[in-house]
Amino acid sequence: MKNLLFILLLLVITGAYGQQTKVENNVLYKSVSLPKDDARFLALKRTAQKYLPQFIDSLQKHGRDTEGYRFVVKSDFVEGSNHEHMWSEVIGYSNGIFRAIFIDSPFTLKNIKLGDKISINQADVEDWAVHDLRTKKITGEFSEKYLNTKQ
Repeated sequence: MKNLLFILLLLVITGAYGQQTKVENNVLYKSVSLPKDDARFLALKRTAQKYLPQFIDSLQKHGRDTEGYRFVVKSDFVEGSNHEHMWSEVIGYSNGIFRAIFIDSPFTLKNIKLGDKISINQADVEDWAVHDLRTKKITGEFSEKYLNTKQ
């Protein structure tokens, strides 16, 4: 009951600022609206691209160890004029293409859903993260702190 009240309070508070929120499978999802030319976000995307070879190296070394590591990338999904920047779990990589499973929850897009298998071009990666499940260390997530300040 406390959790439900907390979630409802959070929804009321964040809704007051025009931010979209929703709860699916007991997970709270929040959207962040940024202008297309947001200089800080674009700089963080360039940083993620700069260090993407580190992500790929780690994926090639540890990608089969699904109990020890989780590899995710953020990219832009488009449907008509709607854009949503969301996360997918990487299950493979070759020739500049990531094979992944969509793990996010779209607010407006209807052409993609949780669990869909997708391909993402290396050049389209906006952020990435390697979760070491044993040490709880996360590498990457270049834009997360910035986006959290916008919520």
